[in-house]
Amino acid sequence: MTKGLLVFFIVLVVIAIIHFISLRMMQIAEEKKWKYKKVFWYIYGFLFAVSGFVNMFPFEEIKPFAFIQFLCGIVVLVLHCLGKIEINNISK
Repeated sequence: MTKGLLVFFIVLVVIAIIHFISLRMMQIAEEKKWKYKKVFWYIYGFLFAVSGFVNMFPFEEIKPFAFIQFLCGIVVLVLHCLGKIEINNISK
């Protein structure tokens, strides 16, 4: 019971932090938003690739989902470096 409550409160705190950050992002200039989105995609692709690579250990058995996760992270990084992942503001 106490573990469940602890997890519940941790989830609530994380959601509150994400909500606070998203409210602050609405007040930031468009140039800074674009820079933050660019950094987000690099971090996202890197963490996705690292997570997939770590999930492939040990290499004795085939883990196709971990390999697909690793490849997706690499694809996100490459596409973002090539400029194929763009965040356009539709409301303009």
